Amino acid sequence: MSKEYDNDERPSWRDIDKKRERSSHVSPDRQEKTKPGADRWDRGRYKKALEKLFLGDKGTIEHGKLYGKIHKSYGSPAFLRAVQEYIEKYGLPDDTSTLLLLLDSKNQEIIVGTIGKLQRLFGDVSPREKEDIRRKLSILALTDKSNDIREKAADVAEELKARL
Repeated sequence: MSKEYDNDERPSWRDIDKKRERSSHVSPDRQEKTKPGADRWDRGRYKKALEKLFLGDKGTIEHGKLYGKIHKSYGSPAFLRAVQEYIEKYGLPDDTSTLLLLLDSKNQEIIVGTIGKLQRLFGDVSPREKEDIRRKLSILALTDKSNDIREKAADVAEELKARL
């Protein structure tokens, strides 16, 4: 061998691998911690669990079933029953898409309550959802059989149009 390799200035391959943390000589615990994406996945799981915890009753499996039942039964005779069951247990839903479905429930109390909730939520939703709410209320103001609902929907639609 030449003097060049006797000098020991160059790092060994083992040292190079340790620096890269790819060596079989590195402890498995250390390798797991450096696995890309593992921390992000765990954070996502923990975040989801915390959100579910803060939802209270609306974070349960039963809530998910009743919520899904509303969406699945839309347009069928079971829709009104599913909506009433959900509202009895949890009150009006918090998301815009479900509230827009409830406007087709044919129950005057539910429709009036839903219009009020959509009016309160209007400032906190996306521009697309704002337009959907305004359009749905405009259609309801023109087509509903009840004069009370038509008037309320027309008034709220005009107010929301002014807020756009």
